Amino acid sequence: MDFKPRLKLTATLLATALFCSACQSLIPSAQGLVTPSWVAQSYQRQDQIEVEWKKHSFSFLLYQQQNGQNLEMVALSLTGQQLFKLSFDGKKVDVQQRINQMKLLPFEYIVRDLLYATYPNFSQLKGSQIRVETNPSTQKIYIQQQAVLEIVHQPDSIELNNVQVPYQMVISSIDESLESDEASNAQ
Repeated sequence: MDFKPRLKLTATLLATALFCSACQSLIPSAQGLVTPSWVAQSYQRQDQIEVEWKKHSFSFLLYQQQNGQNLEMVALSLTGQQLFKLSFDGKKVDVQQRINQMKLLPFEYIVRDLLYATYPNFSQLKGSQIRVETNPSTQKIYIQQQAVLEIVHQPDSIELNNVQVPYQMVISSIDESLESDEASNAQ
């Protein structure tokens, strides 16, 4: 008789563990991210990013660099603290480091959307289920006939509106002339 409560407790704990692990698999992967024609190339970009997701907002500097097959992204706070580091090989996003405040951030979606907005010709590497509508300053990305992303190009920034997750992002390019000015002043 003493075993029945223990058996119920054990069964409840196992069911809870299974349920919690199943919740992780319920988070859908970002369709349109896997790119069969991803190519090895050299690529580098620096931006200031502002993200609004749920009730949180993040501002950070994002450095993207690709040598060969892997694209690496490193985010730094405006004070220089590393917020996250990840890589993308054309098939999957590998988050190598992130601070606790960014544990729940949907990195697959953010990487996919950044690539559509900033990576050279990424929309041309798309799969058959992806459609891109382009107007003079706006791109709309459809995956399986559903609108998932709107990209608005402004003179000094790019605005992303992900209608799937949902979140908003503003990408402002960092002026690379600062390095040139510093080099000129040093002479």
